[in-house]
Parts: sequence; structure tokens; C-alpha cells
Amino acid sequence: MTDDRTSSGSGPPAPSESRPLGPALAAAREGRGLSVEDVSASTRIRATLVRAIEGDDFSRCGGAVYARGHIKSMAQVVGADPREVVAEFDRRYGDPAPTVTASPLPAFEPSGARPNARWASVAVAVLAVAAVFFGFSWLLGRNEDGGGVSASQPTPSATEATTTTPPAASPTTTSPRPTPTKSARPSGVTLRVRAAEGASWLRVTTSGGEQVYQGVLALGQQVDFRDGRSLTVRFGNSPAVRLTVNGQDVGAPRCDSIVCSVEYLPPGASAG
Repeated sequence: MTDDRTSSGSGPPAPSESRPLGPALAAAREGRGLSVEDVSASTRIRATLVRAIEGDDFSRCGGAVYARGHIKSMAQVVGADPREVVAEFDRRYGDPAPTVTASPLPAFEPSGARPNARWASVAVAVLAVAAVFFGFSWLLGRNEDGGGVSASQPTPSATEATTTTPPAASPTTTSPRPTPTKSARPSGVTLRVRAAEGASWLRVTTSGGEQVYQGVLALGQQVDFRDGRSLTVRFGNSPAVRLTVNGQDVGAPRCDSIVCSVEYLPPGASAG
């Protein structure tokens, strides 16, 4: 991540000695056609803090650990390599990630007798009482039953078995089976977006103007949407995604630029 990239090369410009880290992220954002508010909405980072980081001011991040997390999230949205951006941050500011060491907590022991010995004694006493109780109950049951079959569960005699008449079965009526009907195909438009070639920022709006999704779709992830009339999608990296519209694989969005908005309609519908 030490070489500059020009606008004619592929991918966003990388930080270098001549381009500070923050302005490099800003240039990558502008290359994607995203505003500061778009990055703030996708990363949950305040717009004022996004502008400060793009100005190479990391004093408001609350420490190096938080700064790394912020610039990593921003890099994912604008299409930069998060690992290279974090490595460049560490190289420039010489503050590697601190190693967290945990010291053992002091054992808590109440004053007086040791807890282990006390609870062991209590457990032994409880087991002894339970053994005596069950043994006494077993001996009492033997004395009352006389070693035979328990009186509470008598064996039915042959006379009772022969004189018992089962209840008469009620006549049953046979109703015709319902004829299975083919399930109607769901109406409206269905859309599946899959990040096949890389991450992409998405914003999905229904026909009623409700925003149902906004965020970064990572490589390999997919999301499904449905609306009765239409779905409008704004892509931050349209060549990286593949679409399935109304059950048909249509490939990448048909856009004239990397950042674009496309409206999708139900089968057979035409744009009004």
C-alpha cells in the first residue's frame, strides 16, 4: 500500500507519502459517487467524525483501537482494502494494536471455614438423609404388600373381561375429498441481490417510498426483497452484484455507471 494509484488504474486510490490516509478514503468515496451521509448511514459513524477522519484528524476517535475500527468500516463501504488501510494507519502513526492481558481475579472466600469443605459436608449429609428416607420407604412398601402384587393395581378377572361390552361405534359419513388446487403465483415483484464479485453498498426502497434496506452487502452474501408494485435499488458497486428478478437470473444490473439506481417491476409490467 505504498504506491499511488491514478484515476486510470483499477480500484480506489491508495494512501501514500504524498496522499494522507484520510484524503485517500475521501477520494475513494467520491470515486464511488457516495456522500459523507451515505458512508455515515452505512457505518453508523457520525458524519462529523467521518469528515474529521477524511481530514486526517483521528483525535476524535477516542483512541487507536476505535480509529482502526472506524477506518476499516469506511474502507469496506468505499471499496478500499480494509487490511491495507489499517496497516497504513499503524505504519504512519506507529501505534500497533495493544495486547490485552488479563490478570487472575482474587479468589473470594468468606471469613470463617473454607467454602469447599463446608459445602462438601452439607452435600454428604443431604445424601445420607435421602438414602435413609428411600430405604425406609422401600421396607415399608414391602411390609404392606407382602411381596405380592400391589393392591392399588388389581389384575382384571376373566369375568370382567368377558362381560365388558365396548361402546357401539357411531356411523360415519364419507365426505368427498377436496380437489387440490394449484397455488397461485405470488403477485408483485421479487428481487434477490447477491454480492458475487465483491462488496457493494445497497439502498432498497419500496413502491410506497419506504426504505427497507441500506448497508454494505459483503462478498458472498445475498438478500431478498418483495413488493406488490415495484422496488427501487441504488447500487454502490453495480458490477459486483448478480440479480434474480421475479425468479429469473438476469446477471449484473443494467447500469451506465458503477453507482446507479434501477427500478424493478412485476412480470409483464412496464415502467409508467
